[in-house]
Amino acid sequence: MAGQNSLTHNNRMLLDTDFLSKYEAFADEVPKAVQRAATLTNRWLRTVTMTELGYELHIDNKALRSRFRTYKNGKISKLWIGVNEIGVHRTGKPVQNKLGVRVGSEFYEGAFISQMHSDQSLVFRRTGKARSSIEMVTVDISEDTENIINNYLPDINRKFEEFFHREFRNVLSRAA
Repeated sequence: MAGQNSLTHNNRMLLDTDFLSKYEAFADEVPKAVQRAATLTNRWLRTVTMTELGYELHIDNKALRSRFRTYKNGKISKLWIGVNEIGVHRTGKPVQNKLGVRVGSEFYEGAFISQMHSDQSLVFRRTGKARSSIEMVTVDISEDTENIINNYLPDINRKFEEFFHREFRNVLSRAA
């Protein structure tokens, strides 16, 4: 969690922890509060990003939940975000007509609905004349996800400091 600047390097966000030097007298309590604050900051970023992405793309949070994972490894807290394409059947109920499939406000010409080893109505499109040459119709969410995360990057250090102060008070009250 230590870092000088709030820069992303290799898709990693380093928090500005310089303000922790004011708490040198509490050497035992600070690491606990830092770890809890980092975890809460990850949860906050996960929640706001998932909510906004769901709103922008008209996808329910249930479909996005598996694409956001938080990990704790010792003193490090990580947030993994899966940005691979997502099936269009997640954006609304597919409706078949003669020319293709309509999902929400989008129309996919030449597409068809099939369950294909699933309990959901999936949307597919033929890629060739062979029987097995079909592919699922998907939507790219990587750019939208990156834009949303970049919108929240300036707030991460402020939220971390806010969570740290709250957790530090909790740690001190338990120690007393």
